[in-house]
Amino acid sequence: LFRKECTFHAIFDCTNDEASGRYHAGWLRAGIDVITANNRGLSGPKHQREDIKEAEKSNGKQSGVYLRETVVAGGLPIISTLRSLLHSGDKIRRIDGIFTVVKSYVMFRISPPPNVAACSQFDVTSSNGVFEGDMKTSSTAFVGEACSFSQAVREAVHLGLTEDNPALDLNNEYAARVLMALARELGMDEDNETELIKMSSDVLVDIDDNLDFLDLPPYIDEQVQKRVDAAKAKGCVLRSIASIDVKSKRIQIRISEVPNHHAFAVSPPGCSCVRFFTRRHERYPLIIQGPSAGADSTASALLAELLQRTRGISTPRSLALIRRGSSGAFLHNKHSNSMNGNGIL
Repeated sequence: LFRKECTFHAIFDCTNDEASGRYHAGWLRAGIDVITANNRGLSGPKHQREDIKEAEKSNGKQSGVYLRETVVAGGLPIISTLRSLLHSGDKIRRIDGIFTVVKSYVMFRISPPPNVAACSQFDVTSSNGVFEGDMKTSSTAFVGEACSFSQAVREAVHLGLTEDNPALDLNNEYAARVLMALARELGMDEDNETELIKMSSDVLVDIDDNLDFLDLPPYIDEQVQKRVDAAKAKGCVLRSIASIDVKSKRIQIRISEVPNHHAFAVSPPGCSCVRFFTRRHERYPLIIQGPSAGADSTASALLAELLQRTRGISTPRSLALIRRGSSGAFLHNKHSNSMNGNGIL
């Protein structure tokens, strides 16, 4: 996999493994580009985050490059859009949205907006056959027909949307890690930690890791249904909204009653929907929406990162490596034990 005569090395971290995130800084110092979908490097302990920052510039232009677009909302261009706004002189005031596909799917299924069928039918007839219909559930139910929380979770598991432990999605851990990655881009990660965001955020219902997520107890459905009904009586649906407010420096996740026709309400199940409030986009936010789950979406985004990076291979760094040899030996000797069949290439 690594050869001394090579002047460019890249490693893909497609895991959700905390141990893998600890190696990111070491790989960067070895001059190896890290293309990662694993957000645990950027959302880990403060010393780990600082180590990654230092490693990115430790050897100047010969340091590895940390390519992390995919750690937020999968294949959607969230981080690149944020950077483009900042680099062009815009000022970020607030970012909010539905960042996790599990929360997107479950909340839509238990609390769908009205007239979903009409929207889908419009897309079927107007797209000349391009639109293939809504995400199919594991049952025969139409996604616009409300179901119980337990059924929605079962469907999410069967569709492969959840982590190995669905509690990580439902108790805000994944969303909190995404917010930490965005906070890094905004320079707001110094005084924040994933656990602090989780502790200060809302959950729809208390989730025990020991629960059987394919057979949740009835009392959970009853608790959730009360909140769904209360929102419906106000002409609203329930959504889990994660946000970063730059001025107040507040990072949080809230269960919100969203008006039926709001962008968050109608965002399809399994899709992310992210808004940027900036100095330029003040009256109406810039919105990025789309499916962000699945192997195809993630793999395409990771490949795009690699292709974008390879455009600049003929750099002082590559020329220097030609003269002094490859960094592959360092990785092989130091970290060969960490590379296995669990998503590390």
